Amino acid sequence: MKFENIITKIPGQGLCRINLSIANKTIQNVEIVEPFFGNTNQEQFYVTPGFVNCHLHPNQLLDRRMLDELSITQLIDQMHIDYKKTDEERYTQALLVLIEAIKSGATSICSVATSPYPVIQAYKKLGLKGAISCFYNDRWEGYGIAPTVSLLNIIEKHFTNIIQEQTNDIKIHIGTASVESASNDLLVLLDQLAKRFSTLVDIHICEGIESVNSCLASRNTTPVNLLSQLKVLSPRWNLIHGVNITNDEIQLISEHKANFIHCPVSNAKTGIGIAPIKKLLQLGVKIGLGSDACSNNNTNNILNEAYFATLLHSAFHRHPSIIPLDTIIDWLTQSYKMIGLKQQGIIAVGEPADLLFWSLNDSAFSPLAYGSFNSALLYNAPDLKPHTVLINGRIVVENYKFTLLSEEKIKKQVNECGSRIQKFRNETHGRKKY
Repeated sequence: MKFENIITKIPGQGLCRINLSIANKTIQNVEIVEPFFGNTNQEQFYVTPGFVNCHLHPNQLLDRRMLDELSITQLIDQMHIDYKKTDEERYTQALLVLIEAIKSGATSICSVATSPYPVIQAYKKLGLKGAISCFYNDRWEGYGIAPTVSLLNIIEKHFTNIIQEQTNDIKIHIGTASVESASNDLLVLLDQLAKRFSTLVDIHICEGIESVNSCLASRNTTPVNLLSQLKVLSPRWNLIHGVNITNDEIQLISEHKANFIHCPVSNAKTGIGIAPIKKLLQLGVKIGLGSDACSNNNTNNILNEAYFATLLHSAFHRHPSIIPLDTIIDWLTQSYKMIGLKQQGIIAVGEPADLLFWSLNDSAFSPLAYGSFNSALLYNAPDLKPHTVLINGRIVVENYKFTLLSEEKIKKQVNECGSRIQKFRNETHGRKKY
């Protein structure tokens, strides 16, 4: 497969016109034809590496729009006590969520699920890369009805079996919903299993002030301090949200080289606050972006997450370049450490051919002569999606349409499930919004 006369950004050289060859899932050749000065109209596409969505909940599509205007604690409570989905329903909604995510440019995704098998099945059906994190809970100190809880020996046995589903392109992580859902023994077990199987641990941390207060009340310390005291905090851990972390905890995250996953849209929508990204960046903490769940974000669009992040922090700090554009682009394209995949997220020989083709006919790129195409991507994000998406050199989106499955059929199945859920809610009178 060969693409000629496309534009990309070459480190140290800026925008260049190139010819690109792909075979055996990888980039075989990058031929730089000439620098691009925007003085011709023969180019059709600007090409970037695929995006990484570091945190996604594929099993929450059927909660979309039912949980608007709830606090994070109320939202979690409503999810735990509502309609119980079947594995077939989980699989169908995961397909649609993941297709939406791919069409927004995500070629590698880290998903979390307490019922991971339907999500793994969806990844394999779509040829998607990334990770599925199996979430386990053995207690509940939070607000409202508890999520599913399990015994420690059952958790270990289950994960030992499910890790067998891992492939070169699909990693299996382990995790828990939060410190509220995990005893100290479970937190230690998660770390031990991650060590044993050379994988990563994902956890929602300090997502709301209620979770911090709960940890203080039950364990006399804050969540990140607790992980440090248990001697589990390390580069194996992905800390998600982190809106209510203290300066001391930021220092601990930096010292232990844990990873931080920023989900600004869902944090804003649920009103829990703004993560201290500037301080984390200053201490060299590795940061990735996640769209979280469409129950508390509504979209599965990781580019929109990047757009909102740059505006949010510029406004909060009253500084238009508090997070440089190139830093945000790096979060989008190079956050593979949080996934567990060994690729760089650059257009270079030997790299996996995970690529996004953006149509230069889109008005967001006009005037072409100005260049700065990454600026067009980031600041015009609500209006933009990639024309073509390649994963491992395979075209999965072409002319903005998903090519591998019928979206209409999947939407029909999701809508049928939605009708069952609405009937259930009407018949039980209940589970009304707060």
